[in-house]
Amino acid sequence: MWNKNFNLLLIANFFLYTAVYMLFPALHHWMVSEGGYTGFQAGGAIAIFGASLFLLGAFNNYLVDTFKRKNVCTRSLLLLALLGLLYPYAGEWGMIFLLRVLQGALFGVVLMAMGSTLVIDVTPSQYRNKASVVFTWSGVLGMLCGILLGYNAGWYLSFQQQIYLFVGLCSLPVVLVSMVEVCFRAPLDLPLLSFDRFLLFRTLIPGLNMMVVPFILGVLFSSIFDTFFYICIIAGFIVFLLLDRVVRKQVNGRLLNGVGLVLMCVAVWILGCSTEKEMLMGAGLLTGLGMGFSLLQFLRMMIRLPLHCERGTGYHTYQLLWESGVMLGVFFGKYTEDISGQQFRAASLILLAGLLIYQAVVHGYFMKRMKNR
Repeated sequence: MWNKNFNLLLIANFFLYTAVYMLFPALHHWMVSEGGYTGFQAGGAIAIFGASLFLLGAFNNYLVDTFKRKNVCTRSLLLLALLGLLYPYAGEWGMIFLLRVLQGALFGVVLMAMGSTLVIDVTPSQYRNKASVVFTWSGVLGMLCGILLGYNAGWYLSFQQQIYLFVGLCSLPVVLVSMVEVCFRAPLDLPLLSFDRFLLFRTLIPGLNMMVVPFILGVLFSSIFDTFFYICIIAGFIVFLLLDRVVRKQVNGRLLNGVGLVLMCVAVWILGCSTEKEMLMGAGLLTGLGMGFSLLQFLRMMIRLPLHCERGTGYHTYQLLWESGVMLGVFFGKYTEDISGQQFRAASLILLAGLLIYQAVVHGYFMKRMKNR
């Protein structure tokens, strides 16, 4: 599994997520401080990115069949980066909104081409499930590092310079993906529109339940701006990665997901009580650890439910729902903060609902489906 091509894609995925997520806090700060928009308006412009991921999804299978898969990935990445250069010249909210929509659509294509296509192409079939899990962890780390970078870069760089940093970070995956060697595949003359490499309905029930995890992260991203807090989340997630092998083999999936969601619920409850330094440390560590435990179980379900030929579609369904969950959480966090300031209390209730739904419905659905395979 750990061949040169897979390693290149892992590093490319890390920098891709770092670039995309560093732009969120940078753009929000610029819109509020220089554009004069409210936090809710800025949050809405940022959150539309999540819905836009679905715009080109029906064309995915046609694109990677008709054109070279690396080219689909790298050219979409280049367009994603070039659109970022237009933000400083976007004087109206509608223009910013349009740029977010276009970038979201392109990011959806990049995710499909890289994680749901190239990773599968370069990995032996017996290791593809494991490769998808490892690839996911690189994206989660990139996401957390991107948020951390975005909240700190503004202290040292102007918005224009932050945009250049975004473009530079996007350029790294372009170079890395260009170095990947992929075997030639003859075109199959597929239809223009299809659900292949877009959405797999068999995985939607656990996928929709899984959205509670990125949703909570989105609420945190929109509400907590403390560097130390995000360092603690990264530390908690690294602790999970160290425990991953033991946990995966010895802990029941129902218990694993339950523990993860409970840890995240405790973390959110702590934040609702206090944001003192000690509380931030505890909440951050619990968030990183709980996110890892819960996501591991949801990811296993969404990887194992697809049939052999549906693996790429199943994984892309996870990618779309994860990103949409984060953006929905950002929007919800800003909206709730504006009207009541009780975003953490609301988030904890949503977590509890997600836990109950998993235990009562989703786990049984998964076990029944696997038994009937």
